[in-house]
Amino acid sequence: MYRYIKFYSLLFITVVLLGCSKDEIEPLFDQDSDTRVNLLLEEYKSILTQSEFGWKTRYQPDQEVGAYNIYLNFNEDNSVEVTSDLLGGIFDLETTYRVGITQFPELIFENYSTFHYLFESNNFSLGAEFEFLFEEVSEDQIIFKSKTDTGAQSTIVFEKASSTDQQSVISIRDFYDRLGDGFNTTSFLRNIVARNGSDEVVFNGTFTFYETPSRNAGISVFDSSTGALETTNYPIAITTEGFDLLEPLMINDNEISVFIFDETNNLYISEDGGYTTTIGYNLNAVTTELTPALFSSDVNTFGIRNTSYSYFDPSSSFHLGENTSDHFVNLGLSNSCGRIDIVFDDPDFGSYFTFYMSDGSFVFVDFSYTRVEDERIIFNFLQVYGDPTNVIGLINLLLDSNGFYVNETNESEFTGIPSYQLTSVLYPNFRFSVYGF
Repeated sequence: MYRYIKFYSLLFITVVLLGCSKDEIEPLFDQDSDTRVNLLLEEYKSILTQSEFGWKTRYQPDQEVGAYNIYLNFNEDNSVEVTSDLLGGIFDLETTYRVGITQFPELIFENYSTFHYLFESNNFSLGAEFEFLFEEVSEDQIIFKSKTDTGAQSTIVFEKASSTDQQSVISIRDFYDRLGDGFNTTSFLRNIVARNGSDEVVFNGTFTFYETPSRNAGISVFDSSTGALETTNYPIAITTEGFDLLEPLMINDNEISVFIFDETNNLYISEDGGYTTTIGYNLNAVTTELTPALFSSDVNTFGIRNTSYSYFDPSSSFHLGENTSDHFVNLGLSNSCGRIDIVFDDPDFGSYFTFYMSDGSFVFVDFSYTRVEDERIIFNFLQVYGDPTNVIGLINLLLDSNGFYVNETNESEFTGIPSYQLTSVLYPNFRFSVYGF
């Protein structure tokens, strides 16, 4: 069995060598320093390559980012096979690696692959890395520190893989859709509800998952007395059984972390902390009454002061993100819709929504509307043109019979072009901002 090797042993050797002359060093060892270093690097590489089924890691680049499941198989010819759950594996490209040393022993992934993509993602802000320093090495586990982190160094842990781990990573790729888009449902409201042993509700919120690039879940709680929406993001790691919250949800000092998927009922269920915490669709009302704190006279001129309004998703430089909730953004993304236009009283076509799809197609929904003065506006469905399948969640939300509160905001940076926030009355975690034209 290979001996357990700690990184500080090499550091100790380096300090001793720096403090001694050549004549003083030679009696201490049978080999010179270069030979000892090379033998150490050879042993590290041997441990990497001689694992029968390769290595697996759950890589969390930063504490605010979710984890990526990655399988690695290192070969003697310095090639490495990468299998990840990132975007279906499209960046698992053929690559080479190097075990070497600059100041400290390091593992470098040399050609563009999954680690490089993560390094560049979100304008280099994920904290990901493709150069790692050996920290602790054993036959069954290797702990690395990030080489280039400017703050606290992140850790990545390789664990010896089993014969099924590569296939497990491949199977996990399909699990993101069911967490992100609801898995065979047209509903848009996803609750997270915790109940104690007496079946009493101890926590009621809403849940949405955003895979790219942060792999976070947004859990929101609505205060019906103030109209405030408080959202906390939790990094997620997908598992073959469900998912883990890498930072636990705290309910009355109890930690809720591990969720198992119930495919029959399309639910994620946790039994952590003595509670039964369930994530599913339409489990609990967000609010059942109007929220006067969100009333505004701005609704009285909405559709009159301007007759056309546009929402842009985050891929556009025109996106108004300050008051648009992540729940709404994620609903649009999961429906492949990047822009929504709202047009009032067009002399030729009446009032309608236009949904601009990522494939270049359009869906038009005609509506009439009811304006409740100083309170809200309600959009009433008339007819649809085009295939509404991909935007059915957005259509159901926008045409909910309870309507929307309307508040003018200061988000627009363009002279003469105002901005407004629309907040769903019944589902106030869905809020979005539009430009008025």
